[in-house]
Amino acid sequence: MKSITIKELKERRVEVLPCVKCGSDDIDLHDCGYSTFNVAYGRCRNCKNEVKLSPAPCNLDMELLAKSWNEANDPKILRLKYEQQIIEIQKLIDALPQ
Repeated sequence: MKSITIKELKERRVEVLPCVKCGSDDIDLHDCGYSTFNVAYGRCRNCKNEVKLSPAPCNLDMELLAKSWNEANDPKILRLKYEQQIIEIQKLIDALPQ
């Protein structure tokens, strides 16, 4: 007798941060599920702030999408990123001739 592999759909909870723009925690994580050119996104249902993951794998793990949303909506991460941009821009300004 031959054996086959069966994929099971599991329901699980993922933690998502509230929207950094409006503070709402009504977040929609969506995967179009296409086999090619898959587009996935996290979107705030209140202010429509959106984080896209494109192209996304056809068998997207929602934890990856939640991680992308969280990285783009975590004030600590954003602050570090913006502070680094300020440092880089200040270097460019300082390098300009007087």
